[in-house]
Amino acid sequence: MSTAQPIRPRMVGKARLSFAVIASQYNVNYVQGMVEQAHRELSELEPGAKIKIIWASGAFEIPLLAKVAMTQKKYDAVLALGVILQGETAHARLVAEAVTSALLQIALEFTVPVINEVLLLDNEEQAKARCLDPEINRGIEAARAAVATSRAIRELSSTPA
Repeated sequence: MSTAQPIRPRMVGKARLSFAVIASQYNVNYVQGMVEQAHRELSELEPGAKIKIIWASGAFEIPLLAKVAMTQKKYDAVLALGVILQGETAHARLVAEAVTSALLQIALEFTVPVINEVLLLDNEEQAKARCLDPEINRGIEAARAAVATSRAIRELSSTPA
């Protein structure tokens, strides 16, 4: 497991970005750790940012809620957070692949970052390391990616060709 985090974007003045954090209630003991760290990091990087936390029943429902959030046209980025633990069948892998594909399509359709931290993990040890450890927490990683990508899109949109 990589312990490297994305470079922390610098704080800026009054960007006032808006974020939707869509999180799975399934394996909530791990997902909650990512939600808390993502919220904290977003608040530090974008003071005054609007952050809406939306709970999905499971990982499979996250793309639908992400698409509904996008149709409202009020979010600069969506953070998709979930934990899928691999079992004895292919179900977990199939769900993870479907979620990943759908989130990518939503981002491309709406030209808004959808940060995918719906994790397919082999066991609870991996979940603890990625979701509860404040040093390598994937919620922090998602927040940094959301802020950096949202800022880049704003810059590209406001720069004349």
